[in-house]
Amino acid sequence: MPEIQIIFILIFVAILLVGLAQKIRIPYPVALVFGGASIGFIPGLPLITLNFNLLLFMVLPPILYYAAFDIAFREFQQNWKNIFSLALGLVLLTTVVVACLFHWMFPQFPWALAFVFGAIVSPPDAITVTTLFKRFSIRSRLVTLLEGESLVNDATAIVLYNIAITALISGHFSLVHGSIEFLQVALGGILVGGVLGFAFQTFSKNHLEPVLGVVFSFVIPYVTYIVATFLGVSGVLAVVVNGLIGSRILLTHHSSLRRVIGYATWDIFIILLNAFVFILIGLQLRTIAQTMTLAQMITYSGYALLVALVMLAVRVIWVYSQIALSRLTTRQKGKPLISLAQHLRNGVLIAWSGMRGIVSLAIALALPITMPDGTLVAGRNEVIFMTFVVILLTLVIPGLTLPALVKWLKIQNTVQGYDETSIRVELAKVADEKLRHLLYAKSITHPEFDFLRKYFSSQHSILVMAHSHEHKLPGSERARLKILHAQRKRLIEMWEVQEIDDKLLIHLENELDLIEVHTARAELK
Repeated sequence: MPEIQIIFILIFVAILLVGLAQKIRIPYPVALVFGGASIGFIPGLPLITLNFNLLLFMVLPPILYYAAFDIAFREFQQNWKNIFSLALGLVLLTTVVVACLFHWMFPQFPWALAFVFGAIVSPPDAITVTTLFKRFSIRSRLVTLLEGESLVNDATAIVLYNIAITALISGHFSLVHGSIEFLQVALGGILVGGVLGFAFQTFSKNHLEPVLGVVFSFVIPYVTYIVATFLGVSGVLAVVVNGLIGSRILLTHHSSLRRVIGYATWDIFIILLNAFVFILIGLQLRTIAQTMTLAQMITYSGYALLVALVMLAVRVIWVYSQIALSRLTTRQKGKPLISLAQHLRNGVLIAWSGMRGIVSLAIALALPITMPDGTLVAGRNEVIFMTFVVILLTLVIPGLTLPALVKWLKIQNTVQGYDETSIRVELAKVADEKLRHLLYAKSITHPEFDFLRKYFSSQHSILVMAHSHEHKLPGSERARLKILHAQRKRLIEMWEVQEIDDKLLIHLENELDLIEVHTARAELK
């Protein structure tokens, strides 16, 4: 069977795994990592040779762009100090500590390779964090903090990875030169991403129809990455900044159709991309495992377990040191403090959320195979194998235990000072004022005014009632879904006996679809 057909069959299986994960309510990357590991045990699968730099280019820009689009922009701005503490300080510390540990484990390999491995495993995964925490009704600030960390630290880790790769290939490294290079490529990437972000989004909202605008959004991260890389700055940071700007403009300036189509299409694309990468790592692991003895694999797995434990310890120390520092500075400024117990519970959740994923896999696979003189890069197989085991440990265990941990910690949802019901009342006032303006301007007749006023009034009453009591009546949402399914079933029955035609079926079914999407919004995350 041709290789391309095998890949599509494996993607089909991976999608089934994603469906199973959603059915049993676990993060789908957990299912994919098990699926990827299982591929290595399937006999007869071919060795698929890829350009792994091309793979990195295919994967990184859309993954980071999607994660940036999905974050709460204003809360990201409000919590930028804490986010950058985790995304810069913790990533740098983790990289150094893991590099030292790797060099202790493998003293025969150069220090540069140790720092490559440290940079690979240092960043928590944006997609995993986003996928998991959308299922929880927890504090929006905590979710933004974790999503923001996992977004920015990918950029930090990849900049460090590129510097370490350069040192590995050239055989030379200067701390001063490396630090200057880090600042140059980081600040340059932010600048390029900002300029291109505003330019692309302005063009898209002014000149492109919704469907074409969504298509254009798939090109934006790649073009941004290419331009930034060509200019010698961080393509990753450029994509992140571009995505953050795009998320803000999407919320405030684009049409509802653009948002609905865009979110759904990007969700599909990211799932396929995750499936593709985990399949590739499974195929590569099979090849790598053939070069190792069973004793070596057990030893390297033990090393990976030690790395995972050390990373957890570093994360716990960093998080609680930052909590202590935050409480001290807040007290000195005379500002109100949240309770110590709540702060400690938040710390547990943040510390336990350091899950690694697709970005670590992609940059591990992109590790060069040969040196400039044609010799093989020593330690490449060990790095890839240990990276996969680290991901397996840090993804599966926290991913499966976080729901129970959130429940045990009793971390509840709190919206920061916003009352959804009062905001809906304000929107109802706006609707009433606009209707009166249209009537006075003779844009609508009195019968039309009466009809529209009753329509918006009833809509407002239903939404307020639903959102006020939904948390008290957990069965109401499920009941509404069952009612909608019954309505759709009856609609199809009428169409089958030709009581209605195709156009009316499509029109009414679209109405039911929109109501169901709104009702089942939590299930779509």
